[in-house]
This record gives sequence, structure tokens and C-alpha cells, in this order.
Amino acid sequence: MAAMGKTEYRKVTPEEKLHIARQQSISFYPHMRSAPDEEEIRARIAGGEYISDNTYGAVDSNGRVLAGMEALPFLMWYDGQKVPMVGIGGVVSLPENRRQGHIKNIFMKIFKDAYDKGDVFSHLYPFSYSFYRRFGYEHCGAAIRYTLPLAPARKLKNDGTAHEFIRGDAAREALINVYESYASRHNLSIFRSEKTWNDVFDVSLFSLDRLYYWRNAEQQVAAWVKYKRENETIMISDIAWSDHAGMLGILQFIGMYEGAAKKLSFRSSPECAAGLYWDELYDIETEPFWQGMNRVINAQRALEMMQKPEEPGAFAVKITDEFAPWNSGVYTVQYGGGDSVVTKSISGADPDMETAETAFTQMILGVYDLQQLVRCGAVRVNSRENMLYKVFVKKPLLITDMF
Repeated sequence: MAAMGKTEYRKVTPEEKLHIARQQSISFYPHMRSAPDEEEIRARIAGGEYISDNTYGAVDSNGRVLAGMEALPFLMWYDGQKVPMVGIGGVVSLPENRRQGHIKNIFMKIFKDAYDKGDVFSHLYPFSYSFYRRFGYEHCGAAIRYTLPLAPARKLKNDGTAHEFIRGDAAREALINVYESYASRHNLSIFRSEKTWNDVFDVSLFSLDRLYYWRNAEQQVAAWVKYKRENETIMISDIAWSDHAGMLGILQFIGMYEGAAKKLSFRSSPECAAGLYWDELYDIETEPFWQGMNRVINAQRALEMMQKPEEPGAFAVKITDEFAPWNSGVYTVQYGGGDSVVTKSISGADPDMETAETAFTQMILGVYDLQQLVRCGAVRVNSRENMLYKVFVKKPLLITDMF
């Protein structure tokens, strides 16, 4: 157990979690929808329903909770595979308890627990990027939110048919499969729980949100979209496609709202380049959607699972990680034909490249390609430069669900 003086850094009890919830209500007000209800929480504690398994805190020798945060279990898509990820939220300490190392020590406890249970990454949405860089997190770039004229969408190629989804539709599993295909092509996308899917599919005859899916010429479900109309804009809250034809088909369907709306707006996958299909580029509005920060919890596992070229190769990378010291060391990676072997040593002679964990996270997720990281000084390449540029490439990233 990490400690600073007599303070404990650990998972908290339900009673202690109540005090963290109180601190969150004070610190995050007015951003919280409503303040916690003490009587309701105490009733849930008495009934064993108020669970604190994912809540960590700093608790002093008098039992006072000085700071806390949530460490939530998720599965995240990474190079076409689902990997365990710990999501951080609700980071809080009251002003009188700040600048005493409590958040740092809670993070170090969470990182060790996450590593021990097999997590590969951790993700969070920062109030300050510089603050969370202290703990090894680095930004994951931005997705694009497009706002586009609606009329040109009607001209997109469409060889299929659109169908409305109403609660209980037999196409439910097909829509989930389309999302899985879509999410698997984007690093950072979250694997959705059954509860999340129940929320997605909770549409009725008179819901403001509408949900439609698109069948291709072979009558296979290949895309879907959930949206509502706000004034003269079709606001898309959820969209997925299994292939390029599905993307064009579902956007062409939205174009059928021409006359009822003038624009459509959605947070887009990098697979959608609006400039290829909307002729009047001055009408295309774009806004960055910054996708939070990530850090590696298990560097060796991340290297093992990382997609690599088919042709055989090998390299050695030296990683330095102050807050997850088990990641520090030299990793030798041998790969080819879809297989790879990663071995670690505490030190090694002449690694092919050297980096801190923050840039390493961006390298393997594909936020930037390696050449960009070398140019800005975040990574040092000593040898095998041309081969390494083929291994660490830019990849599509997209956060589809917030937590």
C-alpha cells in the first residue's frame, strides 16, 4: 500500500465514497446535473447497494477522506483487438488538501493495481492537459465534427435501402455487429456494454431520437444512424458503417431530409473525408473534438499486441516511465508473418530508439507517425530508422463513447 506519512492510498469503503461524492459535488458544481442526496446514499449503503469497488481515495489517520477518484474498468479497441483499459474520472481534492501529493499517490496505487489485474491502457478526459502529463498521460489528438450542407448528401451513391428501427426490431444484433466492425478499425473506441446498447436502442414511436439502418444490395445491414432534428440541423449522435458503401448509403439517407432541414452535423471517423464528396468546400464547417488523454499501463503487452508489418524485422526500444516503473527498460521486439516476440531487460546496449512513456503511448496508438515525434524531439532514433518508420505509423482513432 502506498503511503505518505499516515495517509493511506487505497480503495475506499462505501462510507468513504460518500465523502468523495460530496467533494465532487462541491468541486464540479455547477457542471453536475444534481447534487448527491445524502439520505438516499446512506440508504443504499445500509442496503449494500452503494458499491465502492472502483473508487480510490486518500484517507488520513483520523479517517478523513482527503482526495479521491474513480478507476472504471472498460475494454478498448487497440489495433483490431479488445484490451482491458482503466478509465479515470471524478478526480477531486478540496482546496485545503491540494499540493500535498495525494492525487499523485492515488494514481500510483491505481496504476499498480491496474497492471496487476491485466490492464494495458488508461484513459481520461482532462480539465488540464499539463496537469495530467505529470502522471504520464498524453493527448490522443482530435476527431473532426463536421457540419455540412444537407442537400449534397442526396447525391451520394446508394445501392441499398433505409429502414426505421423501433424498439424490439429483429435487426438489433446486426446493428451491434456493424458497430463492432466500425469500432475495431479505430483505436480508443470503447467496447459497449449491454446497458449501453439498451440505451442506444431505446427508441419508440414518438421518441425525438430516430434510429435508421441501411441494407446494401445484398440485403445485409451495413450502416446505421441515430439522430434528431434541432431547428434546421440533423444532429447525429451515433453512426457506424461496416464499409465505404455503407457510409455513403446512410449519409445519402440523411440527405432525404432536404426541405425539412438545411444541415447535418456529426463527429466523424477519419474514414469520412467530406472534401471528397461536398463540392463547395467553403460550406464545410469543421470543429476539433479533442479525444482526451491516454497512457500505457503495460508497455510489454502493448508492444506484443501492436499490429506490425508482415515482413520480418526486429528493433529495440528504451522506455522511461516515472510513475509506472515496471514499464522502464529496454524492449527487444522480433516480428514477422503475424507473430512477434517481445523480451525486456533492465538495460541494454545501443537501443534503436529511446523515448519517455508519454511519446511511446502516442507512437503505439498511432496519434502521430514516428517521423513527426522524432522531429519534435519526443523520440530519439539511433538506428534502423527506415524500418521503424514502417512500424510506428499514424492510425485511425475515434472515441465513440464518453465516460
